[in-house]
Amino acid sequence: MGSRQAWRKAWWQVHKWLGLALMILFVPLGLSGIVLAWDDAIDHALNPQRYAAHGPVARPPSAYAAAAGGALGPGALISQIRYPKEDGPVVVTMVAAPNGDRARDGGGQGGEGHHRHKHDGEASAPGQAGPQGGGKARGGRMPRATVWLDPQSARVLDVQKGDGGLVRLAHNFHGNLFVPSFGRALVGLLGVSMFLMAVGGLWLWWPPVGSMIKGFRWRRGDRRLDTNLHHLAGFWIALPLAAQAFTGVWMSWPQMMAAAGLAPARNGPMERARMVPSSATKLTADQALADAQATAPGRPAMIAWPIGDSGQWRVTVGRSELLVDDATGAASPAPPRPGNGLAMAMRHYHDGTTLGTPWRVLMVLFGLSPTLLAITGLTMWLRGRRWRKAAAARKGRVREPVAAG
Repeated sequence: MGSRQAWRKAWWQVHKWLGLALMILFVPLGLSGIVLAWDDAIDHALNPQRYAAHGPVARPPSAYAAAAGGALGPGALISQIRYPKEDGPVVVTMVAAPNGDRARDGGGQGGEGHHRHKHDGEASAPGQAGPQGGGKARGGRMPRATVWLDPQSARVLDVQKGDGGLVRLAHNFHGNLFVPSFGRALVGLLGVSMFLMAVGGLWLWWPPVGSMIKGFRWRRGDRRLDTNLHHLAGFWIALPLAAQAFTGVWMSWPQMMAAAGLAPARNGPMERARMVPSSATKLTADQALADAQATAPGRPAMIAWPIGDSGQWRVTVGRSELLVDDATGAASPAPPRPGNGLAMAMRHYHDGTTLGTPWRVLMVLFGLSPTLLAITGLTMWLRGRRWRKAAAARKGRVREPVAAG
């Protein structure tokens, strides 16, 4: 029994000091998670001009590429084009070309000088300055820009350069704490800490004497509001919060999870973010889409330019994802991504964006819980300090006459 009490006291110290030291990061991580769970609704409310588009897609990919390139000027490389599911804008994502790398004259992303063939009626994608092939950005993640376009006219609705805007700021803080070089690893460490605090908090919640039912009493311990909120809210949120932390660690440390055999080997998010889309493709985006639709007819959903040395376009048509070889135009179904089922389940649980409104409402509670637990934990600690000071003062006053005698 004594050993158990010693372990309980030791873990109480770990729980307390981890929470006090890291709450300044736990709180904004939780709040930024709420923003990301409702990112579409928040972006619609803050930037309605981006979504002032109606009607079906009426232009070829090259028209959207040209409009986006014209809005940003030279030195920007198209990464992908995303089409609306129903009404909405066409969204073009672009990255800045690394300094010192420029396409040769006549080249560019899908430049006409490198075409394998020309489909009738197709327009070429605009030539753009950039590196001659895929590669890695120098010094970390590529500066990015997003362009929203009207699907019928390709008119520019809005442009966002860099990482401005509430949703993008929340994404960057939640993903790397605004430190692209090693922030993602720190987020993983925070996830480990939150997991330990959540699981260990259940042990501390468990009544040391008597049945578990005693733990559900509202007036427990010193019967103060903050103490009871911390105990009961902490109990009900502990397991969901531990799952959120674990899935966050999974996504933050892909290479380590792969080494431990818990995830497939793949490039991590930071590695993928440093990959530069090819600036000198042999196919145009129009040709890549046409080749994909010849294999799987349907409405386009996404066109991604080749990155690195892959030499492959990734095109989503309807529910089919295809790879289009940039040299030959041959289209084939994209192979299942390693661990895609489990990895996607982890991501869907963590961000909640595909699990419906009820789950996203729960995500709000998950995101607010670190704030509630931090505030109640802090007030409990401050009150405990005052009690200990008062007790020490009383003890000193009792000993003083004895010492004088």
